[in-house]
Amino acid sequence: MTRVLTPRTSVETLRKEAKRWLKALRAAEPDARRRLTAAGYAAPAEPGLRDVQHALAREYGCESWLALKAAIEELALTGSDRAERVDRLLRHGWDGDARIARRILDLYPDIARHSLFTAVTCGDLAEVERRLARDPKAATRTGGRLNWTALAYIAYGRLDTENAVSIARLLLDATADPNFQFDDGWGSPFKILTGAIWLGEQQRPSHPQAEALVDLLVAAGADPFDLQALYNIACVPGDAGWYERLWRHSEAKGLAYKWSDPAAGRPGGNLDISTLDFLLGRAAGQNHLARAEWLLAHGANPDTIEPFHHQSAHALAQMSGFLEMLALLERHGARPTELEGVQAFQAACLAGDEDKVRALLAADPTLIDDPTPLNTAAELGNARAVALLLSLGASVHKLGEDGISPLHRAAQSESVEAVDLLVAAGGNVDLQEQRWGGTPLSWAVMMGRPHIAERLAPLSRDPRTLGYMGQTERLETILREDPARANLALPDPEGPTPLFILPPDDPDRAAAVARIFLVHGADAGWRNANGRTPIDIARDQDFHEAAAMMEASMASR
Repeated sequence: MTRVLTPRTSVETLRKEAKRWLKALRAAEPDARRRLTAAGYAAPAEPGLRDVQHALAREYGCESWLALKAAIEELALTGSDRAERVDRLLRHGWDGDARIARRILDLYPDIARHSLFTAVTCGDLAEVERRLARDPKAATRTGGRLNWTALAYIAYGRLDTENAVSIARLLLDATADPNFQFDDGWGSPFKILTGAIWLGEQQRPSHPQAEALVDLLVAAGADPFDLQALYNIACVPGDAGWYERLWRHSEAKGLAYKWSDPAAGRPGGNLDISTLDFLLGRAAGQNHLARAEWLLAHGANPDTIEPFHHQSAHALAQMSGFLEMLALLERHGARPTELEGVQAFQAACLAGDEDKVRALLAADPTLIDDPTPLNTAAELGNARAVALLLSLGASVHKLGEDGISPLHRAAQSESVEAVDLLVAAGGNVDLQEQRWGGTPLSWAVMMGRPHIAERLAPLSRDPRTLGYMGQTERLETILREDPARANLALPDPEGPTPLFILPPDDPDRAAAVARIFLVHGADAGWRNANGRTPIDIARDQDFHEAAAMMEASMASR
């Protein structure tokens, strides 16, 4: 397939590619020599760098390296749609990608001056000062891709590491609302303070200046008792630093009573528990010892019920094998919970009490048939418990809720050892669970487990995730064996086929992945739920070479 120049093709990138190609030729790699022949350039038996550069130019349809450089300079004057770039920049802190937003800013630094919203997102202090001097009321208006205030774009943005606090102060001085909030679509109020801390189920990073931002917002009138922020903190490992900071601010404002009042936000839903109790249940179920100790010291009930599992904190710690957490709860007066049946069996497995495990199994051999203990051990990355359960006959093929396998659960843990045990026992690397259609590999990637993703990638036949990872060799292998996988469709409204899901931060890798998909029959004309094609999505990300190849593929049909 003839390669296509785009406005983002750089001479420096092609120089590096030519050097890699020359290195491959000198190592006598067959593919490198075949590529040289296919370029239609009569190179000598031992080509030099100039020969390879000439051949590279021929791949792009240029007669020489000089002609190639001239063509690149001419194309550099063009660009992609500015409105799309602005949208992707502004949404990165909510439902977008910070890496893409950073690349947009690097490529188009003038985008910071597009509006007040882009200026605050990019940390352009001078532009913010200029705009507020001309129109102070702009600090109170909503707008941009998400219809937020400028202060919200600061709190949720992750591009500015230096000026966020100074800019936030300017906006607050111009009467920006520190308690501005929006609905996440599930009835949950997300506030400006929430965004500065973020974290949550997707484990978003806090703002680089989060602590100073939170202090500034609270001083300006933000409510430090932010239930969504507290929930988000509880979702990720860590110490009690955020709890302590928000508690001190609550005390200073006379609001500390809310932490102990079950009616303040109803954190437990139908359960009559306070926020302190709710957070203790979360800490007990995730083995966050420092947080549990802080919560107990501030009045949390050691016998609280964790609302998601409807178990006492003590029972949940037992069933997770968290022995230190059990001891902590009991020191603070928790009543020990006597477990029975599969719960007692699971607790013994995760605690590593083999004598009790075997005694329970001898009394009831059907306990090993329940998938919950193995799924839980895998999710917690408890490799010892996984090994014990497998040795006793637990099946890697028995699925939990939504068709989630033990290998899916292990992929979300930090334990490569647990993953290896389950793979060795026959765990299906390509099984798609029923909720999102994700494989264990996609779970590892989406949950930020790169070591596990690297371990699973050579075994996987998941084209979407392999493409997203830029695993070109493995992708080429699986598509050569089964070209139909190039159009493997999932009910994903944004990216139904693999060609929609290119590596997000590297135009060259995106082009390489797109080329492999197209060679094996990927349909670039497929439309997602919004009527957009992979070509549109590639253009959004300034992947012009990939988009051009897709367009050429469509034209050839």
